[in-house]
Parts: sequence; structure tokens; C-alpha cells
Amino acid sequence: MKIRKLFLLVSVFFICPMIMAGGNGLSDDDIAKIKRVHRMFEEAWLRGDAASVRALFTDDCVLLPPHGDIPRIGQKGLNEYWFPPNAPSTQITKLVVTPQSIGGDSQIAYVWGTDEVAWTTAQNGKTTSASHKGIFLNVLRKQTDGEWKLSHHMWDEAITKR
Repeated sequence: MKIRKLFLLVSVFFICPMIMAGGNGLSDDDIAKIKRVHRMFEEAWLRGDAASVRALFTDDCVLLPPHGDIPRIGQKGLNEYWFPPNAPSTQITKLVVTPQSIGGDSQIAYVWGTDEVAWTTAQNGKTTSASHKGIFLNVLRKQTDGEWKLSHHMWDEAITKR
């Protein structure tokens, strides 16, 4: 009987801390790096730097566009969705990505928050503007070099024309 009580006490001693730590096992350094990925995402789009946008995503990334559009998988899918070869000229004029919550562990992180984006598109001599405010959900994976990359990106899109 004493062995059972001792076993129970030792089990609780070791298991409870693991359960309690399950909420957010990210270090302060990891959280700072994850926030930096989101800032770099904003900056790359505002510069019109497609290569820098691509570099923030894993090779096997998944884009989950709004309105039930089909998932785009891998860098190929990312390119087909955001950077198709014959697309009209588009310039992001505003992008504000605001993480509201960051959680995860030392290898996988999830971030949700709000975003605000505006852009212009030029086609056949005509320029149009559009914008939206929305929400996003990102999953990031820690890389072997300790940096984080986006592996899954999901967002909504309520477009308002200007």
C-alpha cells in the first residue's frame, strides 16, 4: 500500500508540471522571433518583395484562402495564388498585421490576430483600389537554425472598394 501511495505521489510530482506547462511552452526569445516574422511579412509586402515573402514560408506551406477557395500547397501553390505570372500589377499600400495571441511549444506555434490591408491594381490603363480588415490564423514551425517560418496561413477577406 505504501508503494502505491509513493508511486502516486511521484507520478503527480512529475506529471502535473508537464500538464501545467502545456499552455505555452514558448520562450521569450521564440515569441520575439515569431513577432518578427509577422513584421517581416508586413515589410516584404509593402516593399513588393515577393522573394522575401516566399522566404518566410516553409517549402511545404499551406495557404488557406477565404471563401472556401481551394488550399494552395507548397511554394508552388503560394506562387500560383499570390504571384501568378500574368497577373495585373498590384501594389500593397497598407498592411498592418497585429498578433492578438501567440501559443505553442518549442517547435510549433500558433498565432491569431487582426489584419488590415489595402492595395492598388493597375490593368489596361485603369487603377483600382481595394482594402479590407480581417482576422488571420498562422501556424509556424521552428527551423533547425532556431528561426521560425510560416507553415500554414489562413485569413478572411471582406473586401471594400474605395
